[in-house]
Amino acid sequence: MQLQFCGGARTVTGSQHLLSVNGHQVLLECGLYQGRRSEANEKNQHFAYDPAALDAVLLSHAHIDHSGNLPSLVARGYRGPIYATSATVGLCQLMLRDSAYLQERDIEWVNKIRRRRGEPLAEPLYSIEDAEEALRCFVGVQYDRSVQVAPGVQATFLDAGHILGSAGIVLEIESGERKLRLGFSGDIGRPDMPVLRDPQPLPDVDALIMESTYGNRLHSPANDVAEALVLAICETAAGGGRIIIPAFAVGRTQALVYELHKLFDQGRIPDIPIFVDSPLATNATEVFRLHPECFDRETYQRELLDYLAFNRPDQLKRIFLVHGEPDQALALKDTLLSQGYPQVDYPAPGEIFSL
Repeated sequence: MQLQFCGGARTVTGSQHLLSVNGHQVLLECGLYQGRRSEANEKNQHFAYDPAALDAVLLSHAHIDHSGNLPSLVARGYRGPIYATSATVGLCQLMLRDSAYLQERDIEWVNKIRRRRGEPLAEPLYSIEDAEEALRCFVGVQYDRSVQVAPGVQATFLDAGHILGSAGIVLEIESGERKLRLGFSGDIGRPDMPVLRDPQPLPDVDALIMESTYGNRLHSPANDVAEALVLAICETAAGGGRIIIPAFAVGRTQALVYELHKLFDQGRIPDIPIFVDSPLATNATEVFRLHPECFDRETYQRELLDYLAFNRPDQLKRIFLVHGEPDQALALKDTLLSQGYPQVDYPAPGEIFSL
């Protein structure tokens, strides 16, 4: 039984973690590495494993740094199922097509320059057809329902509260006489945020792959966000100005629109028109409307460390910190060690561990 950290190791993009057990391989995530074009192309085109040899892929959520290289995986021979929550499947139908469109447009621009220079033309990382082929592999699963993803491997998806459909995943693994519970956090959402439910902590696990993006700081209370929004809008509106808010198309845009309407209803900001200038965000909002099972208005107090609330140091033997830069992850590692967790690793790219 082995874990290999193929992407999202000591960086915050291109998440890929390979579990090998009972002669089978299960891939957690297949994210797009995002960076300088030459480096990104090299990493996204070459996998540290044979895609055709994989038995299953598990996807925690739809963000491109977790899902965006699935079309490349399928184009290079993968034909098995891609397990994700139903809401994640809906968002990926938009986001993978959008990503493929951007890949093709980017190469059109690159090839204009190459043509002028007499250089050979480049191909996009993947096409819209590749994205469509990948989407045919998706299998929607429900929260809190166990599904067998490989012989001796059961997976349960738990709400991570990060974006619509996001999940932490518990893998119950049997290998001969040995049983092991492996947790994978995905990206963990903030508590007390509008629209989505708060993150659901994982139950007792023996080893945990945990994101570490915000391992070196705590988020400010959610109420502080609303207060800052009220102040900025009222001051700008009073001066006759316009407000432009850059926001991610999936998750942030919907939360902002919800928060603005709530502030309107409370009479705390003037009744001014809102324009969402993003077709992807508008289409993603339609997917939100289809999945009210992900909504929640309750509030709890949780941060990254609270995510481990049900995992005592004497029970949780290994923690692997991924999806974080060194200053983020190492600060979290020091905190976890000080709380008594016995072994906290920060895997290097390609590093393999025996469980």
